[in-house]
Amino acid sequence: MDEQRLRAEKEVLSRKLPDNIYRFMDLDTAKPYILMGAKTNCGNIYTIRIELDEFPNIIPKVFVKNKLTLKSGEPLPEYSHAMHTLGSENGMTRICHYGDAEWTPLISIYKVYVRCRLWLEVYEIHHQTGKDMAYYLKSAQ
Repeated sequence: MDEQRLRAEKEVLSRKLPDNIYRFMDLDTAKPYILMGAKTNCGNIYTIRIELDEFPNIIPKVFVKNKLTLKSGEPLPEYSHAMHTLGSENGMTRICHYGDAEWTPLISIYKVYVRCRLWLEVYEIHHQTGKDMAYYLKSAQ
């Protein structure tokens, strides 16, 4: 991400979110990312990591740092269309937020964050109902 895009992203985030819920990290390295806090409607707090190394040209990998489980208490499946998960790294679950057909370089970090918040809300609904997340989320695939 070039400096102009970074400035634009920071401007959007500063207008949309409190400054204390996100932090850009390692911008001067090959693996930059942003950590973002997300509080759901149920009041639970999650930490999201959005990797920025190829952003905005490629869909950024997004991970939830919190331990995630199924309603049954079993670990959330790493790769699951039904649960909209795309693997894991370093103990974090990678979540699906945009499909390949939807992605354009015009999508902002803020819009990615909004999709992640939606994912977290549906994750919590899964814990209430036991229904797969795919029941509530439409896939672009």
